[in-house]
Amino acid sequence: MKRIILASLAILFSSNLLASDFKGKKLTGAAVYHHGGKSILFIKINDTNHMASCAYTKRFAIDDSVANFQEMVSIAMMAYATGETVHVKAIKDSCNYWNNSQDLKGIAIGSILF
Repeated sequence: MKRIILASLAILFSSNLLASDFKGKKLTGAAVYHHGGKSILFIKINDTNHMASCAYTKRFAIDDSVANFQEMVSIAMMAYATGETVHVKAIKDSCNYWNNSQDLKGIAIGSILF
């Protein structure tokens, strides 16, 4: 029983250890680009400290292979247009969607957090 509880806790907290959080940030740019048969969302925020070293363009990216891609595009464009603050969750030290942009995991607008 102890092992099950420890394993459950490890799974619960491991996703946060592998993620980078950027809370209360403003989007300074948002774009959708088509390349290699995929659509890719790029966003930039006003504070790029603590981003993955591979993200030398200081952008985040995600492609349309992710189930919530369209929703993230909508939230990003709305946040950029309105100037609302966002909470960006990114995959720590990962630039797989676009080799110079940190992988985006989620984006929230307003006071809600992940």
